[in-house]
Amino acid sequence: MRTVPRDDTGDPPDGLTAAETGMWEAFRGGSTYDPRAGTGELDDPHGTEAPWGPERSVRALVVARLLLDGPPALPGRVPALKLRGVRITGVLDLAGGTVAPYTELAQCRFDGEVLLAEARFTTLRLVGCSLPALEAPRLYTQGDLHLPGCRVHRGIRLADARTGGDLLLDRAVVGRDRYGRSIMADRISVGQDFSAEMLESNGELSLRGATVGSTLSLRGSRLSSPGGLALNAPEMTVGRSLRLASAYSGDPFRTGPGGTRERDFRCVGGIRLDDGSFGEAIDLTRACFTLERDQEVSLRRVRTRELSFLGERPEEGRVVLSGARADTLVDNAESWPGPRRTLIDGFVYDHLIPLGFFPLDRRLAWLADATADFTPQPYEQLASVYRRSGEHRAADRVRRAQLWRSRADLRWPGRAWRAVRDAPGGAVTLWAVTVAVLLVVAWLSTRAVLSGINSGAELGPSDASPVVVAVVSVITASGVLIGGVLNGLAKFVRARGQNHSDIVQARGQAEADLMRARAELRRAEADILRARVGLPPAEPSPSVPDSAPDTGRIIPPAPAGDDEGAPSPP
Repeated sequence: MRTVPRDDTGDPPDGLTAAETGMWEAFRGGSTYDPRAGTGELDDPHGTEAPWGPERSVRALVVARLLLDGPPALPGRVPALKLRGVRITGVLDLAGGTVAPYTELAQCRFDGEVLLAEARFTTLRLVGCSLPALEAPRLYTQGDLHLPGCRVHRGIRLADARTGGDLLLDRAVVGRDRYGRSIMADRISVGQDFSAEMLESNGELSLRGATVGSTLSLRGSRLSSPGGLALNAPEMTVGRSLRLASAYSGDPFRTGPGGTRERDFRCVGGIRLDDGSFGEAIDLTRACFTLERDQEVSLRRVRTRELSFLGERPEEGRVVLSGARADTLVDNAESWPGPRRTLIDGFVYDHLIPLGFFPLDRRLAWLADATADFTPQPYEQLASVYRRSGEHRAADRVRRAQLWRSRADLRWPGRAWRAVRDAPGGAVTLWAVTVAVLLVVAWLSTRAVLSGINSGAELGPSDASPVVVAVVSVITASGVLIGGVLNGLAKFVRARGQNHSDIVQARGQAEADLMRARAELRRAEADILRARVGLPPAEPSPSVPDSAPDTGRIIPPAPAGDDEGAPSPP
């Protein structure tokens, strides 16, 4: 293509076509060049049945000349490139250039790619245009970047791009590039809103590490990437809200046919929003996800104030909220997927707002379905939310469901033990059972020893004292055992209303008393055996104060006398 010579006078250079000359003069005056025929079929930039001839075609080289090094404006005018219904032939290459004039191209056809890598604009608007591809990595616009209604057949590339204002992709239709991506905008920075409502994306929409100052809206959009990720946006930061919800289409000021109607957000393929931060809300109202068995709607470790999960129930795939944090969860029973297809381990929320019919029984079933492998955190989280809202009975039911779930995988002895331990007053019951068992053992031991003494040789007068000592020792040991157990049990029960350290201290005291009582019982049994063979009882060893386990308190030795304080018989 031959170059266009420069003319500093501002007059159109030689060699321009009539259409290019009209565009040149419109640029100098800041007006719109519009060669359209006024017929819808002929003016459709996406149609192929009505080719646009030379009368409405301009070369991409002339367009670049106007934008990068255009003529001076007419007196009292501001130069601007405004085209409507124009066909641009060739490749429009503005890579690395600085474009000062306002640029707005509407309903235009591009025969070649548009190359804007590292270019700088004030404001760039491509409205309803047809493009083979848009290559604009590291593009910078001081104001807005608008691409509404455009059809880009082989994808848009906006990696590391920056816009000071809004980014608009409303009603755009974007095909996939050779890598299977429709829009590749990793690490893009949008100063205000990123609006892509009614978007049709036929490939992966990649927004990894993107930053949006206000709202990212995909309401009413269609994202399609079967077998892959339809929206891949981990580590995204959005100042206000992410909206994957329904939108209104048609004329909002009309009713009846052609009036307002609602269009749902639909996604064919997985969604990945892991580690994202969304200032106000994630809105999934009336969202519809079509997933394969191994695909996910992944919200791992996201942070937001409100999560509205109110879409249609996915037939396949999973919804993952592991490690997520939301101040408020708004949901309904019909939105969550089936058993074992929701993961909420580590999901933290402060308030729960169910919409529609969502009774506690279904909430508990949802909780069981969402925890394939039992972990206590989801149950404790739900119980704390109910308790915080004043619904203590619901919190108790969640607590009981947690206890039953924790015993579900145990064999029957373990289930029985857990049932007794976790029942109301279970600790008291266990201590009572322990005391009863020890008393039975002491009684049986004493009976066996005495029956053995009676069945043996007759005792003489000299043997009476050891036998009496043995019997008294058994009685004393039993009394010490009962007293120690009851004393420790009383301390433990009193400590139930205190803090955790007091509970540990009381439990340690009870264990120490129990150990001392057992020692006394063993000493009594030894005295009985010595009495059986006619030996005097062993001299008691001097008591040494010991420390209660886990408490550090010094426990004084138990008295060796009976209940009245009298010394034991010699």
